Amino acid sequence: MPDTMKPLSEELKKQVLDWCRELIRVRLAKGKKPESPDLEGRRGGVFVTLKRLGRLRGCIGRFAFNEPLDESIADMVLAAAFQDPRFPAMTKTELDGLDITVSILTPPRELKSLDDLLIGRDGLYLVHPQGRGVLLPVVAVEHNFTPEQFARQTSLKAGLSPESYKDPGAQLLVFTAPAFSTDPSEND
Repeated sequence: MPDTMKPLSEELKKQVLDWCRELIRVRLAKGKKPESPDLEGRRGGVFVTLKRLGRLRGCIGRFAFNEPLDESIADMVLAAAFQDPRFPAMTKTELDGLDITVSILTPPRELKSLDDLLIGRDGLYLVHPQGRGVLLPVVAVEHNFTPEQFARQTSLKAGLSPESYKDPGAQLLVFTAPAFSTDPSEND
């Protein structure tokens, strides 16, 4: 059985990013889906973030750790490009200037205390009886959040009040998300 948590080589990261761009291009041209790079049987959750000219253009992820990683990446890059409800579907003209970041998630584990949260390393996943919200580690860094601010923003992302992460029945989970990107400044 392959080591699903083994980091991808630099060459494989480049192949994945090129493949992601080709997936979008082919969808726009209504062509045949390109073959995926060999991810050696890896499985895992993933987030794909699209930015165009430095601005968010789409970001969607999946916490499905038993699915083949190549399928998760393909599904999420296309969802970020064409199904993120915050943006219209991508057009051909947007491929120029498009940066793609792929974050491969580690399985989430329960966060016992906000004191255990390490800003810059950890992302948050709130599972609440009335909603779910996820923020990647980079969000806390970009906004200079404290651990409490990060938890409050994750609650808001779930569509709940800022203090909802403290509610009975709420579960605050932590994960890491090593990322690689077509934009060198976004790489871990």
